[in-house]
Amino acid sequence: MLVQFSAIAQEGQVTKAAAVLGVPQPTVTRHLARLENVLGVRLCARVHSGIALTADGEQLIKPVQQALSVLAAAIEELQVGAARRQVTLAFLHTLGEQAVPSLLRRFGEQSPDIKFSLIQDSADQLLRLLQEGQVELCLTAPLPTRSDIEVARLGVQQLVLAVPVQHYLAGEPEAPLAAAASDDFVTLKPGNYMRQMADDLCRAAGFEPRIAFEATGISTLRGLVAAGLGVAIVPAAPAPVADLVEVPLTDAGAYREIGLAWRAGIDLAEPAQTFRQFAVEEFGTVLDDDPAAGSGIANDSTTRGDQDEQDC
Repeated sequence: MLVQFSAIAQEGQVTKAAAVLGVPQPTVTRHLARLENVLGVRLCARVHSGIALTADGEQLIKPVQQALSVLAAAIEELQVGAARRQVTLAFLHTLGEQAVPSLLRRFGEQSPDIKFSLIQDSADQLLRLLQEGQVELCLTAPLPTRSDIEVARLGVQQLVLAVPVQHYLAGEPEAPLAAAASDDFVTLKPGNYMRQMADDLCRAAGFEPRIAFEATGISTLRGLVAAGLGVAIVPAAPAPVADLVEVPLTDAGAYREIGLAWRAGIDLAEPAQTFRQFAVEEFGTVLDDDPAAGSGIANDSTTRGDQDEQDC
């Protein structure tokens, strides 16, 4: 009610006050009438040009505006404080399946007052957002080696061969990639880091993959495999997928390194520093709990350089 009264006093018209406040005119009129009923006095009177304050209105308007100013300043301070307790975190789509939620849950148990603004994208877009200062931290693969970005190596995520349930490798506990050399493959589109990894693994195994379908996301690849349209090299799914079996690969290099990156030479806000320290100490454990995770956790190494690749 006080907000509506202040707006009417400033604008001199109910219509203009309603437009400034972004509410219907009847709402402003109703709130003014309610305030006058509560106080038992008339605060405004109609004049030819619109609305004018009565003597009682003139007496009340200054303390009302002072009170609203103090309240607005207090709200702004609260909002600024809340923003200071927020971390902007970006990460790969595939890490959002289980690893990141598990990490955030564990961190929330330790620091429940710190909130997050989350962004999912491909690796090249994550690094762009990081460079532009739109995010403070990003979980990505491969480890960026740019001179303007620092990264902590958190661990590795093993890759598997996803096959249909009727596939001849479906019952194997593990297999070399060469065992699927005669199969059709479903892959991500060229230019994606996971596609590059899959192609490199096939070549290292001594064959060029016969591509049946190309997609833009890992979940689509799993769906194509489950439909019997080919096999795929993917990170392990966080939960069983109907009509699909994941066969661990024995090939050297059948994994990707996961890192937490931030801008070099930039002092992170205290919440981001707290989360970074926690992630470096705890992310290895999260990966161990994640079916998509493997071993080889290293929590304290950092690298720099000039590589820029994509992932999904």
